[in-house]
Amino acid sequence: MAPLFFGSVDPLWVVIWSVVLSISTLCGLVIPVAIGQNRIILIFLAVCCAYALVAIVQVVPNLIGPLADPIWQRASGLLNLDLAARISSRAEISPAVVGHFLLLVTSFLSGMFVGTSRRSSDIVMEFARYSILLYAIYGLAALTFTPNMVLWAPKLAYFGFLTTTFVNHNTAATLVGAGTILWLCSAYLSFQSLNSSSIRLLLLIPSNEKLAFKLMFRSAAGLTCFFAVLLTGSRGGLICTCVGLLVAIGLMVSGKIKVGLWYVFGSAIAAFALLSLWLTGMGRIGSQGLLDGGRWVVYESCLKLIRERPLLGTGAGTFADLFPSLRTDELSSWGVWDYAHSTLLEIAVEMGIPIAAAVVIAAAASLFILGRSALRSRDWNRGALSAITGIAVLSYLHSTIDFSLQVPGYLVVFGIILGCGLARATSDRKVVGKGPIADVPLSRSTNRPQ
Repeated sequence: MAPLFFGSVDPLWVVIWSVVLSISTLCGLVIPVAIGQNRIILIFLAVCCAYALVAIVQVVPNLIGPLADPIWQRASGLLNLDLAARISSRAEISPAVVGHFLLLVTSFLSGMFVGTSRRSSDIVMEFARYSILLYAIYGLAALTFTPNMVLWAPKLAYFGFLTTTFVNHNTAATLVGAGTILWLCSAYLSFQSLNSSSIRLLLLIPSNEKLAFKLMFRSAAGLTCFFAVLLTGSRGGLICTCVGLLVAIGLMVSGKIKVGLWYVFGSAIAAFALLSLWLTGMGRIGSQGLLDGGRWVVYESCLKLIRERPLLGTGAGTFADLFPSLRTDELSSWGVWDYAHSTLLEIAVEMGIPIAAAVVIAAAASLFILGRSALRSRDWNRGALSAITGIAVLSYLHSTIDFSLQVPGYLVVFGIILGCGLARATSDRKVVGKGPIADVPLSRSTNRPQ
């Protein structure tokens, strides 16, 4: 339900989901985890602790004088006060930053603990497919009957575009794009279950007839989500969804023809280049280009800030405070740039290059683990891991040109799916912890309960 109430951007919903997910995480602590899963959790917590440590160091008064923000000295002179200098341009960490940080940590850990059980993770993935489909159907209905409304509130922007329950159409494209990947991967699995003889006897054998209806329903659901992506008008959302889908299907096919992981990702990069070239002549991409000019101006300003303060950044959650002072005449006066429209650049601006590099390495490692496990897995486990890898590719790519991962309504969904996928990808026979096990983790080699 995180995407339901305007993407849960309101602080009240951030608090509610933080509490719910914290309870879920605490309950998950009693679940035994495999050694590989335990390593993933420890590495994730190490990156999060590094992020939190830098955020705390940034607001400690008079800690590192040479790295302090000059704003404190100027403010002291103007106000005739002796203000303590800080690295951050804020005196304290923003509550919004703390809330989003807790959402990321608890959603990922909840997904990891759920992913230790194949039955539970299958339930979560199935629920994700159906819930995203419902959001897509609502978006289509709302665009048809109430095009100027989001739920019960009037739209302030993105008129004529599908936004589902989000305010921003780009975040909506990322969510329904994830649904596209989930549904079409499950449809491909259903298609693989049919052989030539069963196709000829499709309408004569009841079991094949049931499988055929399942294939048609999953294909229709996937196409519905993809149609919703098109109607969002999001250029980045469309391209990243297509690339994520190509990676997911490529992993499923590669498991049959035995090709390497780097071949799959290399082919996806080539497909991305060709897809971008093809889409430049279509619709909004053809008329406005892949990126609008305003974003390039913002990116240049971000790079300027990074060059000025490369080590520890400007302070967690300070981009919206600093950007007005960097705004130039090249940028339209319309709108407020409270995000850099690139999550990676914004992290580098606020937290410094080392933290941004750690985030990039962690993201790349998660793709490698998911992709490698998808190639080595069989049957339904391969399909689920391939779909999750595709969603990760979609989300990471889109986060380089937009801020979907900074919206709680999508961050929670992605965190749970990613954690669940990494738990499935790193399951093995050896388990860390004590207590009863409802569904013991799967073996990589057999994919059967031990």
